[in-house]
Amino acid sequence: MRVLVLPLGTMRVNCLIVYDEDTRTGAVVDPGGEECHNKILSRCEADGIKVKYILLTHAHFDHMLSLEALREATGAPLALHAHDADSILDPNLTYMAQFAGIHVGCKPAEILLTDGDTLELGNTALTVMHTPGHTMGSVCYKADGIILTGDTLFSGGIGRCDLYGGDEMTIKDSLKRLSDLEGDYKLFPGHGSTTTLSRERATNVYIKHLT
Repeated sequence: MRVLVLPLGTMRVNCLIVYDEDTRTGAVVDPGGEECHNKILSRCEADGIKVKYILLTHAHFDHMLSLEALREATGAPLALHAHDADSILDPNLTYMAQFAGIHVGCKPAEILLTDGDTLELGNTALTVMHTPGHTMGSVCYKADGIILTGDTLFSGGIGRCDLYGGDEMTIKDSLKRLSDLEGDYKLFPGHGSTTTLSRERATNVYIKHLT
């Protein structure tokens, strides 16, 4: 599986395009950025990627500003965790109204995910890890050797827990679950640079201080 990183918008959200190299079947994860759907579509077209899914790691406005335009252009279904399903319908809960001036909610997701679900992309698959704490429905997507961590875990940091659905104790449990995974993984967070799980275990204060 390959991962393309497109930092988009004023919030520099890492929109991730993940795809199976053999079949070029892929998914767009966190289509953020103001009116950036054409950038996403152009990159998919340039690499011959067929968009099977649109995925959210969580329901915050900066990760979904290009969601509806991309959904309309591709016809691909939206998938996100069931615990964030209601949030995307309410622009106040996603902070779309407060920070982007958009007072209309998104359309409902076609696919509601739970922990352990798999999303097939050609000959490869993503496994859903429910990692609440940043929001109630925050997830990571795991494949061989990679994890898309959204705003649960950054290089040297974690997502804030003081917005709707956030909880400091809950995110600690999610971080421990990630830290306890066997082996190493390349991590693709929702903002900032890529990192590795081994590096975060060794240097990230939020993981080092887990008890």
